[in-house]
Amino acid sequence: MDGIKVGLAGKKDAKQLSGVFKHYKSKSAIKKRVDCYLCHNFTIVAKDKEKIAGILQWRVKEDPTAGVAEFEEIFVLENYRGKGVGSALIKYGVQSVRDYFKKIKIKPRKIFLFVGEENKTARTLYKKNDFKFISAVGNLFSNARPELFYCLSF
Repeated sequence: MDGIKVGLAGKKDAKQLSGVFKHYKSKSAIKKRVDCYLCHNFTIVAKDKEKIAGILQWRVKEDPTAGVAEFEEIFVLENYRGKGVGSALIKYGVQSVRDYFKKIKIKPRKIFLFVGEENKTARTLYKKNDFKFISAVGNLFSNARPELFYCLSF
């Protein structure tokens, strides 16, 4: 992971983030997603020099006093996979959640995420970073792809 730096994304990253979300296919959906995560939620980027190598987006779920956050999107660009970028994003993300809840004087309790059952690489990454499999939730985001629910408890 030589040369990769991880930190919070800023407005200057909006254009590159739009490219990362091109799979959404709708320019307005992409713009709204990027704007939302740069303004209201948390986007963490791993960069190789100035090029984004991966992202992790998280947000506080429901009432902040519950101490629960969701990792909504974790994505590592293909040529950076298998090089520790995903683990670095998760570690930074977990610390970011801890820091946020400490700042608002609430004890963090859980971080959860959903992952496609077929995504064995991501599931291995989450297990390696102390997320535990909780349950299969069926075809949540697609009729063709069962989702699994994972959780990290503090």
